[in-house]
Amino acid sequence: MGTILCRRGPGGFSLTLNGELLAEKCATMFGVASSIPNTLADASVEIRGRLRVQLISNLVGNHIDDAIEQFHRKFPNVEIFVSIATWDVIQRSVMRNEVEIGIAPVTLRTAGLRYDILFEETYRPYCGRRHPLFGKTISRPEDLAEYAFILTGADEPESLTRFRQRSGLGTHLAGLSEHLEEARRLTILGVGLCFLPEAFADKDVNNGNLHPVLAAGNDPVSTIFVISNPDAPQHHACDRMLEFLR
Repeated sequence: MGTILCRRGPGGFSLTLNGELLAEKCATMFGVASSIPNTLADASVEIRGRLRVQLISNLVGNHIDDAIEQFHRKFPNVEIFVSIATWDVIQRSVMRNEVEIGIAPVTLRTAGLRYDILFEETYRPYCGRRHPLFGKTISRPEDLAEYAFILTGADEPESLTRFRQRSGLGTHLAGLSEHLEEARRLTILGVGLCFLPEAFADKDVNNGNLHPVLAAGNDPVSTIFVISNPDAPQHHACDRMLEFLR
């Protein structure tokens, strides 16, 4: 190496500073080389077991569907267990390793978790056939302040809450459900106006059951994240699914 690596004599043996640096590099090289057999063995092992995914209710997105489809095609022996919860519960579940992957909007981030942007949801206010605004288009959000709204509680993204409060919407309450499916039901029945994800409501709009009452433009947008715990115990199925989602 062209330098003194150690000293030895009657007083014993010791590494020089350069010797210590070289020893550290050699240890790293040895660690990488010794891990190769295990890495190759892991690649050849068929992935089995259960993968737990938790997401908010009625999340519509090709990103999720495509990832699950591709994952299942490659790893058909993995059981995919899907559960529904609000965004705050999902974060706690991932942190406690009760689920491997969470998919949700995020209001407050939890230290130690990883957040990868998956896609964005656009929210618009809708009404049902029996509502007086059905078939009409309002240009200003403030003009909807006099109407009663159906709210979705803890399932409502922060960006939508700020939009409502800024325009004075939702001060008159017509109904409440943290499940979008039930909020949609109340809206279709004419109970009140409700902000719903555009992709989630599209089918009912096309069927004539729902009508967007506010002109498009400057709609509140919610960012959907893939939430994972880098410090969780190693889980091969989780790692592979995260690759598809990312």
